[in-house]
Amino acid sequence: MAGRPPGNQADGKQRLLDACWQLLVEAETGERLTIAQVCERAGCTPPTLYHHFGDLASLELEATRQAYIRWNAVVVKEILHIKDPKKRLSAHGVAYAAWAHEHPDAYAIMFCRPGNEGPSITGPGFSGLVASLAEIHGCDPDDPALLPAALTYWGLVHGLSTLQNSAQGLPEGVVADVLARFEDVMDALLLPEAPKWAEDVAEIRELEQKLSEPAPRRQRMAGVR
Repeated sequence: MAGRPPGNQADGKQRLLDACWQLLVEAETGERLTIAQVCERAGCTPPTLYHHFGDLASLELEATRQAYIRWNAVVVKEILHIKDPKKRLSAHGVAYAAWAHEHPDAYAIMFCRPGNEGPSITGPGFSGLVASLAEIHGCDPDDPALLPAALTYWGLVHGLSTLQNSAQGLPEGVVADVLARFEDVMDALLLPEAPKWAEDVAEIRELEQKLSEPAPRRQRMAGVR
């Protein structure tokens, strides 16, 4: 086992996260990581892992969460400059599928690995998708009626991304073409009334977003308690 190299605890924490993610991507299907493997790759000792994460499962979840953040940043960078919401929606789906094609092992861990928490409907990626649909349909992003449309589009993009990584003989360009055809259909349809589950999910999203916002600092004013 490698000893602990010089550096502060924060360095050790990030080394563990980086090492864990690298090993997850390199692992064979069904292979489970061990604490010894991660600590050796990170140059840390097991007590460092326990101190920062408690156990290996928590480390894997946090490493995957950070991978989601990096992945979303790549996709957002591709579409941030696009003002037209229809073109932005299309570019979002294409960038999503392109990243999945370029990083198939990482994509499989993030979206298809059993026991993984998976992406969140309160995360920035999904919120960006909802925002584009809201502009297209001229409604408020908090409208629950947008959720079925957003999940439908996400499901299509995810399915196409998975197919391109696993199906044999899928022609190049098929993802962009299928998405364009589907977007035309979505654009022509009016948003139906939101089902009950969409209203419930909208309330959960709103609550989780509020809880994730930093609490405002209390301002002390003279003469005011």
